[in-house]
Amino acid sequence: MTMEAEFLEDEHLEAESIKKEHRRLTEQFLADVKATFGSPHGKRIFTFMLEQGGVNAILYSKEADIYRNVAVHDFVVENVLAPVVTADEEIYLSIIRDRAEKLRNEEDKKNE
Repeated sequence: MTMEAEFLEDEHLEAESIKKEHRRLTEQFLADVKATFGSPHGKRIFTFMLEQGGVNAILYSKEADIYRNVAVHDFVVENVLAPVVTADEEIYLSIIRDRAEKLRNEEDKKNE
């Protein structure tokens, strides 16, 4: 076997090892997400984080805050929400349903 062939084989083995570890970490993350959101307190914490990140907030309130609001929103959506939705989209959908129900109840109380 030539040096080049050995190098390519070593490189291939290393790439496979990296892929395997990445797959293991992804599966572990997905399992952690599902376990966390299987509890009411895990869901409340995640909802709080999304609210702090402005996921449901109006982005364009004051001109001075526009860039900050958009940057925080984009960061939270891409780095917090997206991986969780990838793990189990029902998690986020249930949060949206809960929020909609809360808003409907508040609106009904105002109209009474």
